[in-house]
Amino acid sequence: MRTLMLLSALFAGLFGSSAAVSVAAPAPKPYHAFCRTMWLFATPCAEISATIVQQIEAFSPMIGCDECQYMLLFATPGAVKAKHTSPDGRQAESITFALKPNLLTGGCRVSALSTSLGFTSRLDDGLNYCNLYNLISASGLTSAPGFMEMTDEWACLGYGPATCRA
Repeated sequence: MRTLMLLSALFAGLFGSSAAVSVAAPAPKPYHAFCRTMWLFATPCAEISATIVQQIEAFSPMIGCDECQYMLLFATPGAVKAKHTSPDGRQAESITFALKPNLLTGGCRVSALSTSLGFTSRLDDGLNYCNLYNLISASGLTSAPGFMEMTDEWACLGYGPATCRA
């Protein structure tokens, strides 16, 4: 099953995974730190989307997570968009998840992008990666059936040195 999911991801990468990201998430602007990653799950997209939305709402500043200033902007079965703001309000990042069903496995492919909104150093010490990872880790999705992450330093600046809390 894991081999089938990996082959499916590689095949999708060759034939259109960037299209899934570009529909819901514009390309990062020059001189803005960003992280682009892809996750595979053996779970249907509707369930993954609902779990991501629930975690964003759980990390909402209204509920009292001082370090987790996430705000849900919109959610559909195929896309989730949110904003993350630092506790002091100085940094903000746009977060987008594009979800596409994997017809071969019945699972879901999630293309995620976090981009700093302000002019920043392109090296963000993993902030944008952690914005994405903290959401799926806290929601339990990193333990979901078939979970696989695909990213690297080229697609996700600061991925290597990132030390995420969740």
